[in-house]
Amino acid sequence: MKILIISHDATRTGAPILLLNLAKLLLKFKEYEVTFLLKNGGVLESDFSSIAATYFVKKQKHKNVFWDYLKIKKRVIEDKEFLNNFDLIISNTITNGEILEIIRENYKGKIISYIHELEIGAKAFSNENNILKLIKNSTNFWVPSSIVNDFLIDKFDISQDKIFMMPYYIPYDASDLKVEKKSQKEFVVGGCGTIDWRKGADLFIVVANQLFIKYPNSTIIFRWAGAFPGIELERLNYELRKCKLEGKVFFEFSSSNINEFYNSIDLFLLPSREDPYPLVILEAAKFNVPSICFDLVCGSKDFIVNSKGGIVVPFLDIDRTVEAIISFYSDPHYKKKLGKNANDYLMSTHSNDKYVYGIFKELLGK
Repeated sequence: MKILIISHDATRTGAPILLLNLAKLLLKFKEYEVTFLLKNGGVLESDFSSIAATYFVKKQKHKNVFWDYLKIKKRVIEDKEFLNNFDLIISNTITNGEILEIIRENYKGKIISYIHELEIGAKAFSNENNILKLIKNSTNFWVPSSIVNDFLIDKFDISQDKIFMMPYYIPYDASDLKVEKKSQKEFVVGGCGTIDWRKGADLFIVVANQLFIKYPNSTIIFRWAGAFPGIELERLNYELRKCKLEGKVFFEFSSSNINEFYNSIDLFLLPSREDPYPLVILEAAKFNVPSICFDLVCGSKDFIVNSKGGIVVPFLDIDRTVEAIISFYSDPHYKKKLGKNANDYLMSTHSNDKYVYGIFKELLGK
């Protein structure tokens, strides 16, 4: 079976990384032939092209962007012979509506849209007109969590019989775990991601501030990986200074050595105000690290509840979040137990080749 997979870009972010993981899994079992179509480029372009033929709708940083766009658009998006060479098209994210509208005019096969966004993300990265185009031109929809499933039903009135749960695939690599564990006196609470409003980096500070007010003698530090220079980081550092949290809360730039970060933390705190099914929770579980997230707004609730690998607290309840952190801090056995639960569940589901591949094959028959 030949599959055309559409990615909205090739940046080093969750959706493209997860798409690459899925494609590698399909190629591993040698039943599917994969081709990529990238709406935009990015640093992972070579990762895509190294495993399968890769086409671009438009390419970043090219002298002839406009000409390339027109040429590729005509050759790929409007080329009936090319498109109908594929048995299936999988479109990744909610942002590809305008592309799917053109493709549907020239392709009569099944189009599956794999949706990873919620309300604010959908508004930030697309618009209602394009989303409606995506819905109109998609046969079925895959989602990673129950919260995304409910969002599609409640917001866009998509029938439940068109929505299916497709788990993320996180390949297991034993070499990732060979990072030497650093001896440290402090208990480390980790956070990870961009520092925008949705990810709740500001709430990371609020939680830390409340914790040190209530437990001033606690030997806890907070580390956030994934910050970047700019006004948002200036604002966060301003708040750190005003709360006198220097030396207790750290916002660190992105690093290619993310395994060192996960290996150095005791607990993962996800203060997101909206997060469909964050990859970071799964990455933390790989290192036997339990997690905390908010109810109602995070798809990671599914993982934490099903794995018994963490705590879900009421949305924006800072006091409950602080107490959840202290429960792990004060009881190393409890922390270790829930961390193992998270890892065991990860290994039996998201990092289980046959499990994820089996669900993929099953969903193709829907």
